[in-house]
Amino acid sequence: MRLVMGRKKLLTKEDVIKAINHRLVKTGAAPTVEELRAALGVGSTRTVLRYLKWLEDEGDIERWSGSRGLRPLKAPGKGLETRSVPLVGEAPAGPLMLAEENFEGWVRLPKDFLRPASAAYFLLRVRGDSMNRSKVNGVPIESGDMVLVKQQRTAESGDVVVALIDGEATIKRFERGQGYYVLKPESTNVKHKPIVVTRDFSVLGVVSKVLKQGSKLLDL
Repeated sequence: MRLVMGRKKLLTKEDVIKAINHRLVKTGAAPTVEELRAALGVGSTRTVLRYLKWLEDEGDIERWSGSRGLRPLKAPGKGLETRSVPLVGEAPAGPLMLAEENFEGWVRLPKDFLRPASAAYFLLRVRGDSMNRSKVNGVPIESGDMVLVKQQRTAESGDVVVALIDGEATIKRFERGQGYYVLKPESTNVKHKPIVVTRDFSVLGVVSKVLKQGSKLLDL
């Protein structure tokens, strides 16, 4: 569906939601009206506000007070060869809330990335250098990348996992010990130390792929 505004540029819902997602995934913050106007290439902020009102009325976005008070509520339309995967935040960071109402945005990824297709996946931005010597399928994990995470509550020794410890999400190498577990950093920075835990943590998922400078994948 397109919203017709006289002789103004015509944009689809997908155009506007994609622009919002692009900013969310790249920076972690929703665009301001002026940033969205520039991204969409329209002539006035009034036009952008009309599009946002349209999407809000259709239930596609949520808005609240503040210059960045908006977020998508629905995944972009699904293509034949891609699947929409939610972006849930960054690590290290606070608790990851995997309920749909807490998703920051959506990224469409090739279905070949998502095997098995029946599994649930989420994306996480990487912040910091605690795993910059680690590799998943031969690809290093560096600050600014995204990791694709297969959502599950258990892991095997040697897996790179997303875990929740003391209310903070972290990416670490998982190892089982005799009655304990070790979450190991793999870093060039010696300040990062292994974390030994028993039951006071939870596994949120296993990293299946590293997406280098992942925001560039928004145009897939």
